[in-house]
Amino acid sequence: MKKLIVIPFLLLIFSCNQKPNCNAFVDFYSESECFLLVEKKYWGTRGNLAMEGIDPFTQKKCECNEQNRWWAIYRNEINIGDTIIKRKGKLTFNIHKKDTIISHEWECDGKTFHPDGTIKSEL
Repeated sequence: MKKLIVIPFLLLIFSCNQKPNCNAFVDFYSESECFLLVEKKYWGTRGNLAMEGIDPFTQKKCECNEQNRWWAIYRNEINIGDTIIKRKGKLTFNIHKKDTIISHEWECDGKTFHPDGTIKSEL
């Protein structure tokens, strides 16, 4: 009986102490892309950024519906009329407002990454 209690307890301890694999996330986040002049916002789930609008380069209707927490943490900064720019191969998420550009660099495990995926700084 004691073994049955100890095993789940040990699994819980070891699973909580694992650090994220930042290199795997670099590849995942750098693959996404979005160019959108925001016309509609949807609030969905916490890890979701769902917006509709127009691609500012092609002038065609499009949507950005990303299931990643990196973009979603900035959704409160995005308003109707703002433009979202996330280029494939880059680790910056940009929000263009009428008079300001907000640029967020990706961070993982206390490290800030350059747009090209190399480490910029560590805490």
